[in-house]
Amino acid sequence: MNPAAPYRNRVQKIGEISLWTGAGILVLSAHIAAAALLMQEEPTMPADNAPPSAIMIELAPEPEAVMPEEEQIAPDTSDSEKVESEQTQPIEEAQPESTPDPIEPPPPEIAEPLPEPPPPEPVEEPTPPEPEIAETLPEPPPEPIEEPEPIEEQVMAALDNVEVPLPTMRPPPPPEKPEVAEKKPEPKKEPVKRVERRKQQQAQKEMAEAKAEATQSDRNAASQTSSGSRFSSLSPATWKSRVQSRLARNARRCPGGNTGTAAVRFNFDNGGNVTSVSLQRSSGDSNIDDYIVSIVRRASPIPAPPAGVPNFLTQALTCS
Repeated sequence: MNPAAPYRNRVQKIGEISLWTGAGILVLSAHIAAAALLMQEEPTMPADNAPPSAIMIELAPEPEAVMPEEEQIAPDTSDSEKVESEQTQPIEEAQPESTPDPIEPPPPEIAEPLPEPPPPEPVEEPTPPEPEIAETLPEPPPEPIEEPEPIEEQVMAALDNVEVPLPTMRPPPPPEKPEVAEKKPEPKKEPVKRVERRKQQQAQKEMAEAKAEATQSDRNAASQTSSGSRFSSLSPATWKSRVQSRLARNARRCPGGNTGTAAVRFNFDNGGNVTSVSLQRSSGDSNIDDYIVSIVRRASPIPAPPAGVPNFLTQALTCS
Protein backbone atom coordinates (compact mmCIF):
# COMPACT_ATOMS: atom_id res chain seq x y z
CA MET A 1 0.00 0.00 0.00
CA ASN A 2 1.28 3.54 -0.93
CA PRO A 3 1.90 5.56 2.29
CA ALA A 4 0.99 8.86 0.47
CA ALA A 5 -2.57 7.69 -0.35
CA PRO A 6 -4.12 8.63 3.08
CA TYR A 7 -2.48 12.08 2.86
CA ARG A 8 -3.98 12.70 -0.58
CA ASN A 9 -7.45 11.67 0.60
CA ARG A 10 -7.27 14.10 3.51
CA VAL A 11 -6.18 16.98 1.20
CA GLN A 12 -9.13 16.24 -1.13
CA LYS A 13 -11.60 16.23 1.81
CA ILE A 14 -10.18 19.56 3.11
CA GLY A 15 -10.54 21.10 -0.38
CA GLU A 16 -14.19 20.01 -0.62
CA ILE A 17 -14.98 21.39 2.85
CA SER A 18 -13.40 24.77 1.99
CA LEU A 19 -15.40 24.99 -1.28
CA TRP A 20 -18.71 24.27 0.45
CA THR A 21 -17.85 26.73 3.24
CA GLY A 22 -17.07 29.51 0.72
CA ALA A 23 -20.32 28.88 -1.15
CA GLY A 24 -22.30 29.05 2.12
CA ILE A 25 -20.63 32.35 3.05
CA LEU A 26 -21.48 33.87 -0.37
CA VAL A 27 -25.14 32.83 -0.14
CA LEU A 28 -25.45 34.18 3.43
CA SER A 29 -23.85 37.51 2.52
CA ALA A 30 -26.22 37.85 -0.46
CA HIS A 31 -29.26 37.36 1.80
CA ILE A 32 -27.97 39.88 4.34
CA ALA A 33 -27.36 42.51 1.63
CA ALA A 34 -30.87 42.05 0.21
CA ALA A 35 -32.44 42.45 3.66
CA ALA A 36 -30.44 45.62 4.29
CA LEU A 37 -31.61 47.18 0.99
CA LEU A 38 -35.23 46.42 1.79
CA MET A 39 -34.98 48.00 5.22
CA GLN A 40 -33.31 51.21 3.89
CA GLU A 41 -36.20 52.04 1.49
CA GLU A 42 -38.64 54.67 2.98
CA PRO A 43 -42.38 53.87 2.98
CA THR A 44 -44.31 55.86 0.24
CA MET A 45 -46.85 58.30 1.77
CA PRO A 46 -49.99 59.54 -0.16
CA ALA A 47 -49.79 63.09 -1.55
CA ASP A 48 -52.92 64.47 0.16
CA ASN A 49 -52.00 63.22 3.61
CA ALA A 50 -55.23 61.29 3.62
CA PRO A 51 -55.59 58.41 5.99
CA PRO A 52 -54.90 55.08 4.52
CA SER A 53 -57.82 53.31 3.00
CA ALA A 54 -59.51 50.72 5.07
CA ILE A 55 -58.71 47.20 4.22
CA MET A 56 -61.69 44.93 3.99
CA ILE A 57 -61.06 41.45 5.19
CA GLU A 58 -63.63 38.77 4.61
CA LEU A 59 -63.77 36.15 7.28
CA ALA A 60 -65.26 32.76 6.80
CA PRO A 61 -68.47 32.19 8.73
CA GLU A 62 -68.14 30.20 11.89
CA PRO A 63 -69.55 26.72 11.63
CA GLU A 64 -72.88 26.43 13.39
CA ALA A 65 -73.64 23.46 15.54
CA VAL A 66 -76.33 21.27 14.04
CA MET A 67 -79.10 20.95 16.53
CA PRO A 68 -81.77 18.30 16.36
CA GLU A 69 -85.18 19.41 15.08
CA GLU A 70 -86.88 18.86 18.40
CA GLU A 71 -84.53 21.17 20.30
CA GLN A 72 -84.59 24.06 17.75
CA ILE A 73 -86.15 27.15 19.29
CA ALA A 74 -87.42 29.97 17.19
CA PRO A 75 -85.31 33.12 17.67
CA ASP A 76 -86.96 36.18 19.23
CA THR A 77 -87.85 39.06 17.03
CA SER A 78 -86.24 41.50 19.45
CA ASP A 79 -82.83 39.95 19.05
CA SER A 80 -83.07 40.13 15.27
CA GLU A 81 -83.98 43.76 15.36
CA LYS A 82 -81.02 44.56 17.59
CA VAL A 83 -78.66 42.87 15.21
CA GLU A 84 -80.13 44.79 12.23
CA SER A 85 -79.81 48.11 14.06
CA GLU A 86 -76.22 47.38 14.93
CA GLN A 87 -75.42 46.58 11.31
CA THR A 88 -77.05 49.83 10.03
CA GLN A 89 -75.01 52.12 12.30
CA PRO A 90 -72.41 54.14 10.34
CA ILE A 91 -68.78 53.25 10.66
CA GLU A 92 -66.69 55.99 12.25
CA GLU A 93 -63.85 57.26 10.11
CA ALA A 94 -60.47 56.12 11.25
CA GLN A 95 -58.19 58.89 12.46
CA PRO A 96 -54.91 59.19 10.66
CA GLU A 97 -52.20 57.56 12.48
CA SER A 98 -48.88 59.19 13.08
CA THR A 99 -46.16 58.04 10.77
CA PRO A 100 -43.54 56.08 12.61
CA ASP A 101 -39.96 57.15 12.48
CA PRO A 102 -37.88 55.23 9.98
CA ILE A 103 -36.06 52.45 11.65
CA GLU A 104 -32.42 52.37 10.92
CA PRO A 105 -31.42 48.95 9.69
CA PRO A 106 -28.79 47.27 11.72
CA PRO A 107 -25.38 47.19 10.14
CA PRO A 108 -24.83 44.06 8.07
CA GLU A 109 -22.98 41.47 9.90
CA ILE A 110 -19.76 40.49 8.20
CA ALA A 111 -19.32 36.80 8.30
CA GLU A 112 -16.00 35.97 9.71
CA PRO A 113 -14.05 33.51 7.58
CA LEU A 114 -13.82 30.14 9.08
CA PRO A 115 -10.38 29.22 10.32
CA GLU A 116 -8.50 27.05 7.92
CA PRO A 117 -8.17 23.50 9.14
CA PRO A 118 -4.66 22.61 10.25
CA PRO A 119 -2.65 20.68 7.70
CA PRO A 120 -2.70 16.93 8.23
CA GLU A 121 0.11 15.62 10.26
CA PRO A 122 2.57 13.48 8.30
CA VAL A 123 2.12 9.82 8.96
CA GLU A 124 5.23 8.37 10.40
CA GLU A 125 6.20 5.01 9.01
CA PRO A 126 6.46 2.41 11.73
CA THR A 127 10.03 1.61 12.41
CA PRO A 128 10.87 -2.10 12.57
CA PRO A 129 11.35 -3.28 16.13
CA GLU A 130 14.91 -3.64 17.08
CA PRO A 131 15.91 -7.21 17.86
CA GLU A 132 16.21 -7.75 21.50
CA ILE A 133 19.69 -8.80 22.47
CA ALA A 134 19.55 -11.39 25.17
CA GLU A 135 21.72 -10.29 27.98
CA THR A 136 24.01 -12.99 29.08
CA LEU A 137 23.76 -13.17 32.80
CA PRO A 138 26.95 -14.02 34.54
CA GLU A 139 26.91 -17.45 35.99
CA PRO A 140 26.76 -17.44 39.77
CA PRO A 141 29.92 -18.61 41.41
CA PRO A 142 29.75 -22.22 42.49
CA GLU A 143 28.96 -22.75 46.12
CA PRO A 144 31.79 -24.14 48.14
CA ILE A 145 31.42 -27.86 48.59
CA GLU A 146 31.64 -28.95 52.14
CA GLU A 147 33.94 -31.83 52.58
CA PRO A 148 32.02 -34.75 54.12
CA GLU A 149 33.31 -36.22 57.27
CA PRO A 150 35.01 -39.56 56.90
CA ILE A 151 32.53 -42.43 56.86
CA GLU A 152 34.53 -44.44 59.35
CA GLU A 153 34.28 -41.67 61.96
CA GLN A 154 30.51 -41.39 61.45
CA VAL A 155 30.08 -45.15 61.79
CA MET A 156 32.17 -45.29 64.92
CA ALA A 157 30.25 -42.38 66.47
CA ALA A 158 26.93 -44.10 65.67
CA LEU A 159 28.12 -47.41 67.14
CA ASP A 160 29.11 -45.71 70.37
CA ASN A 161 25.53 -44.45 70.84
CA VAL A 162 23.84 -47.79 69.98
CA GLU A 163 22.83 -50.03 72.83
CA VAL A 164 23.65 -53.64 72.04
CA PRO A 165 21.07 -56.05 73.56
CA LEU A 166 22.34 -59.17 75.25
CA PRO A 167 21.85 -62.39 73.26
CA THR A 168 19.09 -64.72 74.45
CA MET A 169 19.25 -68.49 74.07
CA ARG A 170 16.59 -69.96 71.76
CA PRO A 171 15.72 -73.66 71.46
CA PRO A 172 17.04 -75.27 68.27
CA PRO A 173 14.42 -75.73 65.51
CA PRO A 174 13.10 -79.26 64.92
CA PRO A 175 14.75 -81.11 62.03
CA GLU A 176 12.82 -80.95 58.78
CA LYS A 177 11.65 -84.18 57.20
CA PRO A 178 13.03 -84.77 53.71
CA GLU A 179 10.30 -84.68 51.09
CA VAL A 180 10.09 -87.78 48.94
CA ALA A 181 9.65 -86.83 45.29
CA GLU A 182 7.14 -88.90 43.38
CA LYS A 183 8.74 -90.73 40.54
CA LYS A 184 6.93 -90.56 37.25
CA PRO A 185 7.02 -93.59 35.00
CA GLU A 186 9.43 -92.93 32.17
CA PRO A 187 8.19 -93.69 28.66
CA LYS A 188 9.56 -96.82 27.21
CA LYS A 189 12.13 -96.22 24.53
CA GLU A 190 12.33 -98.54 21.60
CA PRO A 191 15.74 -100.02 21.15
CA VAL A 192 17.88 -98.25 18.59
CA LYS A 193 18.73 -101.44 16.85
CA ARG A 194 15.12 -102.06 15.82
CA VAL A 195 14.81 -98.60 14.24
CA GLU A 196 18.00 -99.05 12.26
CA ARG A 197 16.88 -102.46 11.06
CA ARG A 198 13.58 -101.06 9.84
CA LYS A 199 15.37 -98.33 7.88
CA GLN A 200 17.73 -100.80 6.29
CA GLN A 201 14.89 -103.11 5.34
CA GLN A 202 12.94 -100.24 3.77
CA ALA A 203 16.02 -99.06 1.83
CA GLN A 204 16.68 -102.59 0.54
CA LYS A 205 13.08 -102.91 -0.54
CA GLU A 206 13.17 -99.63 -2.47
CA MET A 207 16.46 -100.58 -4.09
CA ALA A 208 14.98 -103.88 -5.24
CA GLU A 209 11.97 -102.09 -6.74
CA ALA A 210 14.27 -99.61 -8.50
CA LYS A 211 16.39 -102.40 -9.98
CA ALA A 212 13.30 -104.22 -11.20
CA GLU A 213 12.00 -101.09 -12.91
CA ALA A 214 15.44 -100.44 -14.41
CA THR A 215 15.57 -103.91 -15.95
CA GLN A 216 12.05 -103.41 -17.32
CA SER A 217 13.05 -100.08 -18.88
CA ASP A 218 16.12 -101.68 -20.42
CA ARG A 219 13.90 -104.29 -22.00
CA ASN A 220 11.58 -101.62 -23.37
CA ALA A 221 14.56 -99.69 -24.71
CA ALA A 222 15.89 -102.78 -26.44
CA SER A 223 12.53 -103.44 -28.08
CA GLN A 224 12.26 -99.86 -29.30
CA THR A 225 15.81 -99.96 -30.61
CA SER A 226 15.10 -103.07 -32.60
CA SER A 227 11.93 -101.55 -34.03
CA GLY A 228 13.87 -98.57 -35.41
CA SER A 229 14.98 -95.03 -34.54
CA ARG A 230 13.69 -91.67 -35.63
CA PHE A 231 14.52 -88.02 -34.78
CA SER A 232 12.12 -85.59 -33.13
CA SER A 233 11.06 -82.26 -34.62
CA LEU A 234 11.25 -80.47 -31.25
CA SER A 235 13.68 -77.66 -30.48
CA PRO A 236 16.61 -78.53 -28.17
CA ALA A 237 15.28 -76.32 -25.31
CA THR A 238 11.80 -77.83 -25.48
CA TRP A 239 13.18 -81.34 -25.64
CA LYS A 240 15.43 -80.76 -22.60
CA SER A 241 12.54 -79.37 -20.50
CA ARG A 242 10.44 -82.44 -21.34
CA VAL A 243 13.27 -84.76 -20.30
CA GLN A 244 13.60 -82.95 -16.95
CA SER A 245 9.85 -83.20 -16.28
CA ARG A 246 9.99 -86.95 -17.13
CA LEU A 247 12.81 -87.50 -14.62
CA ALA A 248 10.95 -85.47 -11.97
CA ARG A 249 7.83 -87.65 -12.35
CA ASN A 250 9.86 -90.81 -11.66
CA ALA A 251 11.53 -89.35 -8.54
CA ARG A 252 10.24 -90.61 -5.19
CA ARG A 253 11.28 -90.35 -1.58
CA CYS A 254 14.89 -91.04 -0.80
CA PRO A 255 15.60 -94.28 1.03
CA GLY A 256 15.75 -93.90 4.82
CA GLY A 257 13.88 -90.56 4.75
CA ASN A 258 17.06 -88.58 3.97
CA THR A 259 17.56 -85.91 1.30
CA GLY A 260 20.38 -85.36 -1.16
CA THR A 261 21.40 -84.12 -4.62
CA ALA A 262 23.56 -85.98 -7.13
CA ALA A 263 24.55 -85.37 -10.76
CA VAL A 264 24.33 -88.18 -13.32
CA ARG A 265 25.32 -88.56 -16.97
CA PHE A 266 23.34 -90.85 -19.22
CA ASN A 267 23.61 -91.82 -22.87
CA PHE A 268 20.66 -92.43 -25.20
CA ASP A 269 20.04 -93.35 -28.80
CA ASN A 270 18.03 -91.58 -31.51
CA GLY A 271 14.80 -93.16 -30.23
CA GLY A 272 15.29 -91.82 -26.64
CA ASN A 273 16.31 -95.18 -25.12
CA VAL A 274 18.79 -94.78 -22.22
CA THR A 275 21.77 -97.02 -22.95
CA SER A 276 24.02 -96.23 -19.93
CA VAL A 277 23.99 -94.17 -16.69
CA SER A 278 27.03 -93.02 -14.67
CA LEU A 279 27.38 -90.97 -11.47
CA GLN A 280 29.18 -87.63 -12.00
CA ARG A 281 28.83 -86.02 -8.53
CA SER A 282 27.95 -87.97 -5.38
CA SER A 283 25.49 -86.79 -2.73
CA GLY A 284 27.59 -88.25 0.10
CA ASP A 285 25.24 -91.18 0.65
CA SER A 286 25.62 -94.33 -1.45
CA ASN A 287 21.95 -95.27 -1.01
CA ILE A 288 20.85 -91.86 -2.41
CA ASP A 289 23.34 -92.14 -5.30
CA ASP A 290 22.00 -95.57 -6.30
CA TYR A 291 18.43 -94.32 -6.03
CA ILE A 292 19.09 -91.32 -8.34
CA VAL A 293 20.76 -93.59 -10.91
CA SER A 294 17.70 -95.84 -10.83
CA ILE A 295 15.46 -92.80 -11.46
CA VAL A 296 17.19 -92.22 -14.80
CA ARG A 297 16.87 -95.90 -15.77
CA ARG A 298 13.16 -95.91 -14.92
CA ALA A 299 12.57 -92.78 -17.04
CA SER A 300 13.71 -94.63 -20.19
CA PRO A 301 12.65 -94.18 -22.91
CA ILE A 302 12.88 -90.39 -22.80
CA PRO A 303 11.44 -88.19 -25.60
CA ALA A 304 13.31 -88.73 -28.89
CA PRO A 305 16.02 -86.08 -29.27
CA PRO A 306 15.97 -83.64 -32.20
CA ALA A 307 18.59 -83.78 -34.91
CA GLY A 308 21.93 -82.24 -34.02
CA VAL A 309 21.72 -82.93 -30.24
CA PRO A 310 24.56 -85.03 -28.73
CA ASN A 311 23.58 -88.49 -27.50
CA PHE A 312 24.38 -87.81 -23.84
CA LEU A 313 23.06 -85.46 -21.11
CA THR A 314 24.28 -84.48 -17.64
CA GLN A 315 21.53 -83.66 -15.13
CA ALA A 316 21.46 -82.90 -11.36
CA LEU A 317 18.61 -84.62 -9.51
CA THR A 318 17.35 -84.10 -5.94
CA CYS A 319 15.36 -86.55 -3.88
CA SER A 320 13.58 -85.71 -0.64
